[in-house]
Amino acid sequence: MKNTQKIAVGGLLTAFASVIVILSNLIPAGNFTFPAAAGVVIYILSFTAGKSVGWTSFAAVSVIGFLLCTNKEAAVCFLFLFGYYPMVKELIEKLRLRVVVYILKLLLFNAAAIAIYFLLILVFSVPADQFEFFGLNLPLLFLGLLNVVFLIYDYALTVFDRTYRNKINKFVTKLIKKL
Repeated sequence: MKNTQKIAVGGLLTAFASVIVILSNLIPAGNFTFPAAAGVVIYILSFTAGKSVGWTSFAAVSVIGFLLCTNKEAAVCFLFLFGYYPMVKELIEKLRLRVVVYILKLLLFNAAAIAIYFLLILVFSVPADQFEFFGLNLPLLFLGLLNVVFLIYDYALTVFDRTYRNKINKFVTKLIKKL
């Protein structure tokens, strides 16, 4: 792929990922889903145009998210986990021992989730009662449930990765060459 094509595709997919993160302003329940979807777009870009373009796009979407997204939870979730995880997942999965792979993934997720929690509470003044259920503050229960959701997300990324590599990438590559 030529550099001009990389720049064009990078700009388009960066804009698309930014719009996806900003959509969380309209649908507040998308605090996790929109950043996760934007992370998949960044992964597609890094696979298609190269890792450096993917990381540059991740940085740009992170900045745009903080500047234009009033839903700071979504911007923080993108920055601390969902924006870079699909690219890092690929590196982690190069290890041979599956147990080590899953331990590293869960350590990364839990470190990011705890950082997100404290950042939202201490810096962005998100009320702690958002983590309450029937009057009980249950962040550890939420963390446990989020670990299960994260493993499902990780599996979905694996299925998407296989599908993208085997079927979609050929179509995207032909489309880019026509540009």
